[in-house]
Amino acid sequence: MDTSRLTGALVISLTGAGLAAIALRGFATGTAGIADVVVTGLTLLFGIAFAVTGPIGYRTDVESRHLLRIAGWNALGVVATSAVLVLVYSFQVAGGGSVVEPLVAGALVVAVSAFAHVLIGFNDVRRIRARRLVKQRQKAAVMNRFVRHDLRHAAQLLIGYGERLSAAGDPDADGGDTGTGSDLDLGRRIADIGADLGDTQSKIRVFDDVLERDDERTAVDLAAALEDRRSDWEEEYPDGTLETDLDEGCTALAGDHVDTALAELMDNAFEHGGDPPAVAVRGERTDGTVRVEILDDGDGFPDDEMALINEDRTETQLQHSSGLGLWLAKWVIEHYDGSLSIGDRADGDGGVVTVRLPAAGG
Repeated sequence: MDTSRLTGALVISLTGAGLAAIALRGFATGTAGIADVVVTGLTLLFGIAFAVTGPIGYRTDVESRHLLRIAGWNALGVVATSAVLVLVYSFQVAGGGSVVEPLVAGALVVAVSAFAHVLIGFNDVRRIRARRLVKQRQKAAVMNRFVRHDLRHAAQLLIGYGERLSAAGDPDADGGDTGTGSDLDLGRRIADIGADLGDTQSKIRVFDDVLERDDERTAVDLAAALEDRRSDWEEEYPDGTLETDLDEGCTALAGDHVDTALAELMDNAFEHGGDPPAVAVRGERTDGTVRVEILDDGDGFPDDEMALINEDRTETQLQHSSGLGLWLAKWVIEHYDGSLSIGDRADGDGGVVTVRLPAAGG
């Protein structure tokens, strides 16, 4: 059960139930004059509207956190207006005055305020969704450029290798070589291209999930996630070293793909590290946030790369970063309400990637 969604719907419906109860009580005790009937009737209509909006909102495609956000604006309107009305009523009573039907009249004022705040909440959510749509389009543009580049490059290589294989099998062709060594070398290169295309396809699949699906957040032990992949890096970089120093509390509130993001960052650190590469991972938990640093001993990040990933500059066709892995890691981390930044190590001997994610648990 989605507790956030249920809570948001209940807050809105309970507001309606309270208003309707006050209005029905007003009708039951009797109304005096047209004005009293109108005020009580409007309060009842607002109550019914709020009571119905809760279940409708629960069944719509509005995201749970957005529904909860709207409910929060609704609660703010009710609490703030009620507090003001109580102060005004207390002031009038203390001065010897009196207020006719304070409960029903006050309920109508609260209803109008709550309705206005719900509209503010809807507009707030609309702006959030509009900003996210813009970011999604930017992500899709970056992904589209990388995919087109990879496919074009792979096609060119395959055509070239195909021509060389044809020439190798033709004894009359200039430079023809029927040796199996050359064929094996070309076969290995073609296999590498296939592996690269498969890796690109996997990245696209993760990108689609991040773009389309708001998966459930769970506690992810980042230290365990790194240890699960340690053997892969040790096999690929047998001369490299990996040191990890993460506090026990480095458990993030994230989802399935955070492992993919960390793996992309580690792959990048090993690939661009020294010869042999030395990678270090540090992690700590402070103030509800898990902070992880991945340090390599390579040449550091190019200035243009840092400006783009850190959003100091906009990605364009003519000015763009060199790889998809960093972008994918950044998008996944941001999907889980975290942040990613890159820079140079304090000692100037390599690059550092800093990841921040919400901490899980208390």
